[in-house]
Amino acid sequence: MAPFDDLPSPSLPELTARRIAATYFAFGVLWILFSDAVVYLFVPDPEARFRIEALKGGLFVVVSALLVYGLTARAHERQRETERRLRQQTRELSILHRIVRHNLRNIATVIGGRTETARETGEVEPHLEIVERKVDRLETLAEKANILRGISEQSADRRVEQDLTKAITEICAQLRAEHPDVTIEFDSPERVETLVPARMGFAISELLENAIVHGGPGGSVVISLAVNSDEIRIAVEDDGPGLPAGERTAIEGNVEDVLTHSEGLGLWLVRLIVEKADGHLTVTKSQLGGAAVTVSVPRVDNEQP
Repeated sequence: MAPFDDLPSPSLPELTARRIAATYFAFGVLWILFSDAVVYLFVPDPEARFRIEALKGGLFVVVSALLVYGLTARAHERQRETERRLRQQTRELSILHRIVRHNLRNIATVIGGRTETARETGEVEPHLEIVERKVDRLETLAEKANILRGISEQSADRRVEQDLTKAITEICAQLRAEHPDVTIEFDSPERVETLVPARMGFAISELLENAIVHGGPGGSVVISLAVNSDEIRIAVEDDGPGLPAGERTAIEGNVEDVLTHSEGLGLWLVRLIVEKADGHLTVTKSQLGGAAVTVSVPRVDNEQP
């Protein structure tokens, strides 16, 4: 996992009814104290002071009404956003539940069948490798289910400050150690310090691992990073046969219709991470002959709220 996936980020305080009431109370007290002091200081005539006090009272009603409207409108907007996120989270977890249930049933069936056959025949070795592969698949599924839970629970605008060049270099070094027969090249500026969408490390690792799998032993993978004032763009290319239809649909299509197996789940998680950051994924033909998957997300600077 990339080093910048679990760093904390600040969040805005929630506008509860208590906070709205406290804000209104503080505004009212400050208004009365300040405005009365100004009137008594600059308006010595009692009659003129009376008229100004009347106008001041009307102005207070208007300003306080606008203040309450602004605070409640913001609270309602946050409530609508929370409801939208909950609907999205429910949809994502529903898809995950279907995928996990389907795969657990299949894996349990295969393992149960193999162990039963091994018990009947007394031959363990022919079935051991298949059982081990199924266990590995189960571990991968559990890891990705945990990732999805984190994605669903995180704020859509959550970002962490990171040197992207350094982080991607570390990911590439780890994957080179795990796949010494694959050439992994990284084309990037010397240093890119910016705010990065949360869990982008997983997305980059997943795209690279997917490219390595499709390229096969002895394959080549190239990852490039380009950053300007508006956008962060990360492209991963391989020399394999291209993305299978199911995985391509996980990026571009309606995933609910195709994610009946765990294949494509990783790319769907990448898609969720990118879309939560208001970005998009594109799949094109790689100059290496295989697939090129490009992540594009808006750049957010530190001084922006």
